[in-house]
Amino acid sequence: MFHVGHEKVPMCSGHGPTRRSFLQAGSAGLAALSLPTWMSLESQGAVNLADQKIRNCITIFLVGSPGQVDTWDMKPEAPAQIRGKFTPIDTNVPGIQICEHFPQMARMMDKVALIRSLHHKTGASHENGQRWMMTGHEFNADSMKPHSGSVISKVFGNRGTLPASIVLPGKIGNTGAGPLHGQTAAHLGSAHEPFVLGADPAKSDFKVVDLAPPAGQTEFRLNARRQLLGQIDEVQRKAETEPEAGRDTAYARAFNLLTSPEAKQAFDLTQETPKQQDRYGRNTLGQSCLMARRLVERGCRYVTINHFDTVFNLSCWDMHADGGGLNNTYADYERLLCPQFDWAFTALIEDLEYRGLLKDTVVCVLSEMGRTPTINPRGGRDHHTTAWTNFLCGGSIKGGQAIGSTDKTGSVPQNNPIEPPQVLASIYHAMGIDLETTMMPGPGNRPIRLVEAEPIDQLFG
Repeated sequence: MFHVGHEKVPMCSGHGPTRRSFLQAGSAGLAALSLPTWMSLESQGAVNLADQKIRNCITIFLVGSPGQVDTWDMKPEAPAQIRGKFTPIDTNVPGIQICEHFPQMARMMDKVALIRSLHHKTGASHENGQRWMMTGHEFNADSMKPHSGSVISKVFGNRGTLPASIVLPGKIGNTGAGPLHGQTAAHLGSAHEPFVLGADPAKSDFKVVDLAPPAGQTEFRLNARRQLLGQIDEVQRKAETEPEAGRDTAYARAFNLLTSPEAKQAFDLTQETPKQQDRYGRNTLGQSCLMARRLVERGCRYVTINHFDTVFNLSCWDMHADGGGLNNTYADYERLLCPQFDWAFTALIEDLEYRGLLKDTVVCVLSEMGRTPTINPRGGRDHHTTAWTNFLCGGSIKGGQAIGSTDKTGSVPQNNPIEPPQVLASIYHAMGIDLETTMMPGPGNRPIRLVEAEPIDQLFG
């Protein structure tokens, strides 16, 4: 059976082609089918719910990128200008040490799989790395690739009222080199665009703007507006030359959220005890992680948490120490960033496990690159794309291991080099997607693979 989005495409052979046989045979015959033909086939889930486990995913994206040598790949034997100011501590996994400012995480390292040999070679801007880690592809404005949450939305569809993919608290904004961060649905269309919270859940006046009707808006007026937008949708669908089932669902999604008590409750953190909110941390990252748990618990399939939406004029992971708009230093790591992350991440893992959700939820901590092994003259570290550490846990991920390693200065992979597409392939695999048989409708209506890479075998060993 060959899948394109939600569609299962029956083939002549008893079991359908593998990706390899598909490529060997050539795509001409299949590609000759227009997208309407693909989409008019019998609609079914891309993964058989009866036969295969579908999991959720929560991704914490550390915008700005922590230094690998200062966090999860420390080099205590290196010279001072490389090893930095922090000390490694033992974890509950013999042989694995991490930074002293992650004591909570050290006690649950048996659940975490570190990937210490990540690298890419396409430029040291934040945006390059964001595109790689958000989509599994590098691209430009002429060949946009969809965010991983949009891919999940396309493959699995919604489960209940909530959108399949939600971004907290907001999309990535200005990080220095243009608007292409990899957080759109691209050619998959508006139906699979991530829903963006657009508000800080840690603020006392927090409310989700799309869930709050304008003052004085009556149910009659809401229904009238719903009907009008439905008519607009119908006209637009008829005008499309290649209609896609469920293409223009953005309006319907907004109204569903607006009128659904269940959806409103998913975003309502006041339903959590003060003690629970304190455990996550009364800050944007902590409360976003708490909200992410509530969202997957209530049917959202893919939650992306952006830890910061910019790198300028705020304390963030981008520790250039330049004395200006990028003036982050070791003090920011020690006093703010590491403690916030340590509490929020471990609270999320503990909470998911306590509720029986961790076995069904893949948790990923990603960043766009690492930082220079040698401390710069200002006392900070600059951009470095040839080695950094990210990590996964939950679901079918095998914790308690460090995959790959870097050389004695943390400069380059020493063994088992891993590239970003392999991480995305691993996430899709861990969520229950068969990468050999599940494809996406790509630009030009050609079926394409979700990502051109294979999962990292050690994560599932």
